[in-house]
Amino acid sequence: MTEDTKRHRREVLKLGAAAGAAGTVGLGRMAVGAGDSHTTPAALPDRDPPREYENYRTRRVPEDHDTIQAAVSAANPRDLVLIGPGRYTEEVRVLDTPDITIRGRDRNRVVLDGEGTRYNGIIALADGVVMENLTATGYAYNAFYWTGVDGYRGSSLTAVNNGDYGLYAFDSVNGRFEHSYAAGHPDSGFYIGQSNPSHARVENVVAERNGIGYSGTNAGGNLVLRDSVWRHNMGGIVPNTLDSEALAPQSAMRIENNEVHDNNNADAPAKAFGYAAFGTGINVAGGRDNEIVDNDVTGHINFGIGAVPMIDANLWRPGGNRVHDNRVADSGRADLALGAPARGGNRFANNDVSSSRPGSLTDDGMLGDLMTDIGDPWITLSLGKQYLQAELGEYPHGDWRDGPAPPTRKPMPNPERPPREAVGPRRD
Repeated sequence: MTEDTKRHRREVLKLGAAAGAAGTVGLGRMAVGAGDSHTTPAALPDRDPPREYENYRTRRVPEDHDTIQAAVSAANPRDLVLIGPGRYTEEVRVLDTPDITIRGRDRNRVVLDGEGTRYNGIIALADGVVMENLTATGYAYNAFYWTGVDGYRGSSLTAVNNGDYGLYAFDSVNGRFEHSYAAGHPDSGFYIGQSNPSHARVENVVAERNGIGYSGTNAGGNLVLRDSVWRHNMGGIVPNTLDSEALAPQSAMRIENNEVHDNNNADAPAKAFGYAAFGTGINVAGGRDNEIVDNDVTGHINFGIGAVPMIDANLWRPGGNRVHDNRVADSGRADLALGAPARGGNRFANNDVSSSRPGSLTDDGMLGDLMTDIGDPWITLSLGKQYLQAELGEYPHGDWRDGPAPPTRKPMPNPERPPREAVGPRRD
């Protein structure tokens, strides 16, 4: 898959407001997405801890190899590429050697620099590749990128000011992003796409000053996003459905125990779809059977937690989503929101909120059930206005090339320790 192909897959993310607006003002004849939701549950079964490799070789940069790519090219499966402090102006490709670990000795002083022209910091096309304790900045596309793999892990990574994504896993399963930081990306800081069941987890990460903090197209099924901070992006957490990627619709993701606040940053670098998500905390766009539980969501100009339709080749309506036991406050338009047209089965319960659209969204009676099946067209129209404004190029946004330097972040302990497998065995 070429870089141009990958970019075109995501070039137009039409958030559900546009879908609802189109459906209610004249595009009702458009085909309605009829694909069934996936049956894999949202919650991820426990895994055993990743196991250390016993037989491996440590390949040191620059002591043994002048460049990271030279060490990677010489590596055998399970080897550790251990990188000393320095600025590395290269693009690293792991093409066919599985289970290697690429690790910096100092997260804040081992810096891969794309200088604004190179495509990706590290791209892995082999299974089981681990990237950890590194910083990547200044790449035209992505900082850390896995595609078409079974097994991946990004730990203690810093991705700042790259032209597309920070940590990006596409068409990949059995993975984990943890203890990482992403800022200054026009698309999203963290992304998992075209993957169901994903068997993946994103936890203990921070995303700020991106177009979107987390964006995931057609990803779900044993996919958990938890214990993380999403702040000062244009939009916070946006699982979404697109026909331009396989496995539509997006479904069965669990979003749990996150701090999501103040995602109204008009100075963040963003593409049109980033501005379409402006001012929303958690927004399920055309997704189904997701669970959003125990999150703190505050300070959004538009909506705290919402589910809206999405239009691409098909119209995808949100359905079967469960939103419960969240704390949502200080939303400009509504703490909870469900856009029309909806598919039905969306349920909102035991949330600590002060407002919702429709107004009866949290009612237990017949009216509440009806509203959670129908939704409110005003939600879709209000966000649709932002999308249309962005499509015309008339939206505020920053430039990823102008962002501040990478901040100091906590490094991984004991960088000399043996490498481990990407993820441990599943207990299912």
